[in-house]
Amino acid sequence: MPETGRSFTGMVELVCMLRELTRRRRFLAKTSDDEVRGERPLPLVCLVRDRGPNDFLIAVNERLEASDHRSSVPHAYVDAESVNESVTDRWTDVQDRSLPLIPLLDELRTKLAGDRFGPGRPFRFDYYRLADWLTGQHLSPTPGRHEQQLADLLRQWTGQAHQSDPAALTTATAATPSPLNFVGSTLYLLVEAGRRMGLRWLGRRSPGLGREARWFMRRQPFMVPRHSTSFRGFAERLTERGRETENPEQIKKLLVHAFLEDLRRAYRRRRWSLLPKRSGWRRTAYTIVLLDNLAESNGGWELLRLISEVRNETGELDPLLVVAACDERPAALEAGDSGMLRDPQDALDALKAWLDNLPSKRQRLAENARYLWIALPPARVERNGRHEVWERAGGFRPPTPPFLSRRGIGETLLALVMVLVLLPVTRSVVDSWAADCVYFRDGVHDGVSVRTAQMGPDDRQCVGYSDDAVQIFGSNKRLVRAQQAIFAQNETAKKLHGQQPGRPYLSIVHFVGLTHREAAPDTDHAAAEELEGLLLRQRAQNVKSKTLPLLRVIVANGGDGMRKAPEVVRDMLRPLFDDDPSVVAVVGLDRTVEETEQAITEIGLAGVPTIGTTLTGSGLGERSPLYFQMVPDNTEQAQLVAEYARHLETRRVTLYHPARTDSYLRTLVEAATAELDDAAVPVTEATWRESAGEVDSLCADGVDRSDEIVYYIGREDDFGDFLRSATSGCTSQGKLPLFVAADAVSRFVAQRENREHSSLANRSMSYVGMGSLVTLAGPSCAEEGRPAPLLGVGTPLDEFCAGYKKLRTELSKTLPDEESPQTPWPAERTGTTYDVAGLLVRTTSALHQQLDTASEEEVAPHRAAIAQGLREVTFQGATGEIDFRASRIGNERNLAILRISDIHDMDAAPTCSYMKGDLFDSQQRRDPETGCPG
Repeated sequence: MPETGRSFTGMVELVCMLRELTRRRRFLAKTSDDEVRGERPLPLVCLVRDRGPNDFLIAVNERLEASDHRSSVPHAYVDAESVNESVTDRWTDVQDRSLPLIPLLDELRTKLAGDRFGPGRPFRFDYYRLADWLTGQHLSPTPGRHEQQLADLLRQWTGQAHQSDPAALTTATAATPSPLNFVGSTLYLLVEAGRRMGLRWLGRRSPGLGREARWFMRRQPFMVPRHSTSFRGFAERLTERGRETENPEQIKKLLVHAFLEDLRRAYRRRRWSLLPKRSGWRRTAYTIVLLDNLAESNGGWELLRLISEVRNETGELDPLLVVAACDERPAALEAGDSGMLRDPQDALDALKAWLDNLPSKRQRLAENARYLWIALPPARVERNGRHEVWERAGGFRPPTPPFLSRRGIGETLLALVMVLVLLPVTRSVVDSWAADCVYFRDGVHDGVSVRTAQMGPDDRQCVGYSDDAVQIFGSNKRLVRAQQAIFAQNETAKKLHGQQPGRPYLSIVHFVGLTHREAAPDTDHAAAEELEGLLLRQRAQNVKSKTLPLLRVIVANGGDGMRKAPEVVRDMLRPLFDDDPSVVAVVGLDRTVEETEQAITEIGLAGVPTIGTTLTGSGLGERSPLYFQMVPDNTEQAQLVAEYARHLETRRVTLYHPARTDSYLRTLVEAATAELDDAAVPVTEATWRESAGEVDSLCADGVDRSDEIVYYIGREDDFGDFLRSATSGCTSQGKLPLFVAADAVSRFVAQRENREHSSLANRSMSYVGMGSLVTLAGPSCAEEGRPAPLLGVGTPLDEFCAGYKKLRTELSKTLPDEESPQTPWPAERTGTTYDVAGLLVRTTSALHQQLDTASEEEVAPHRAAIAQGLREVTFQGATGEIDFRASRIGNERNLAILRISDIHDMDAAPTCSYMKGDLFDSQQRRDPETGCPG
């Protein structure tokens, strides 16, 4: 600030009045005459110089310019005497348009459009720019071509960038769509394409001007918009030729009104009358324009008159504070109280008086109602004069914006809220993706209910159930392919049922552990074998027929080792049982562990029959009166091993098992010990704590154990390590004992990755087979579609092998070699699940025949009736006869010890070493010594 300056009496009061007028009120504040909340009417402050020069407006502008741009009041200083020259220089070289109708307004627009005024967004002046641009356009004088030419001009306007320089307002630049207006550019291209295709009505549309068109045609009164049937017609009236029949005053008022409306929109605190508009909240100071040297000749008084009349006629408030300085005022504004000059020291009183008189003055549309006249005395030079004045007045500084409207605050708070709200959801979604688990809220998909479960450190798995390909459990390609094929059959069944509602329709839930840790030896092929058995039964049922029941399979996953089986039953399967009466049973139930036993109890309490396909644990029937078991339990397996040991006249049987056992292993060890004791076969036990690799080599002491049996009672994932450790360093297989593994090792047999270790080459093993008739069907079942001759003809194996051959052919074509079925013979698990599904289909079909099928409503047998039906029928399956009439546990079914001569050789087909239990019928030929078919 200079040390000397010009000041005058009352300068402090005048500055204080202007500072007060620039301060925008709070949103809830209200004026004494009930104006719009938060807004106030602003006068046209006219400073009339009295007997000498006064550079007050220049001083005010300097003070405004000196403010920090981040907290400055929007302002513009214009010397009215130089406006015409400035506007002419700006527009002379611009082609295809004439000079603006109101040069002073164009100069204000140019100076206010810059991005230099505090935290609010730059003023866009969309309405004013469009109206001003139209007034400068020349239409062709040729009659009848105005409509299309104007449509082209308007489309060109929508494609231009919003810039303040004159070049952006020319027709030439507007004709090229700008990347800054992608929507407008796209619409422009679409309209042009339609026009070239002959759609004339589309070629005359002006997309992208909906907001502007609504305001010009419906929300402003000037130029009588209703005289035009469309915005295009109204726009034509603004062009140079169209204005010839219009009232010039109305056109100018429209331009002023558009200019003020652009400012109103920039200051608007609400969007769509409800949502907050933060850029409007940040504008806490009104826009002040300083118009110096006003005179009739330079259009200054005309602009003030137009602003006054627009405010009177529309009644709308606007945020424009006009401070004008002149040497004399027009004679037309001399009369009346409002024309009285007030001294600067009375500026605040003059403002109060003006506010008091404004309501009555504007009601009468008085010409001088909007003016506030203040005398501007000659300035005198005083040392430190102006500096002291500004120190006393306080200068121009807008009020601090509300905290929530500041830049970054709203975004930060919104981000925090979104993080707090979405973090659990996002984490759940990320966890679901990581576990290959589809993220569904309850009720989104009727056939899918899944969630992620924490199985251990860095081990999340997807558990639940699914009947649709939207959710597939596991990642093994064969396992995935089996589920996809089952789900495709589900869709077929639903479609056929919709066409034939009277046809029996049943759903079964196959509930096993389908996922596992990445680092764990997996049994994906064994799981896929079970699903393929269900798929074979579906293909046999879901065909065009009038009577065959339709079969839907729901795949459920209890996680690695069935550790989440109870939660899956309680939280997901029980709601499914309640909502879907077509579900007749739960089958599968992998592994005899505590969690599986709890799941059996939970399912039984829900009144749903359960059929264990591979469970052998003793006492499972006591868990639920609705539990059925397809294979003999551990007591029968122990008897089989004891009889086999006695048949071979074994000197000793050693039971190898982990020190920590589950229900399956514990009951099998107890039963084996008891049965071997009863058979007078010496028995010993050997255990390991952490890993089966801890066992000692059976060749270390050089003892010949060829007349002994090692009975492995453990899980399949330990068997490979056990076998390698037990035979480590052995050079003569003739001195090794006979290795017999419990039925769980059938999963090991089905997996190539488990058997291809080179240390297992030429090593033989035996294991207990629960569906041995299917296994003994041999390679001819898979390759030729018929079972091995030793099993005879005319058995259910014929139908099974025919379907299995077709399935194997498909798998070999669709899966890579390492993922296709590993063994050349059919797996026992495939035959077991095939028979389970066949048994349920047979029972449901028999009960359905007793229902009133003439009823229009769909009816299904009750699950209790199905459970009772399982106790009353016999079923000939691929694995032998199924008969639960005497017991719910299949202890009378066949059980065999199968031998593989070379574990490493996947083509080495298992052979029967010993068998007990029923086959297809009592007349089937069997070896009198071993009981094997033949």
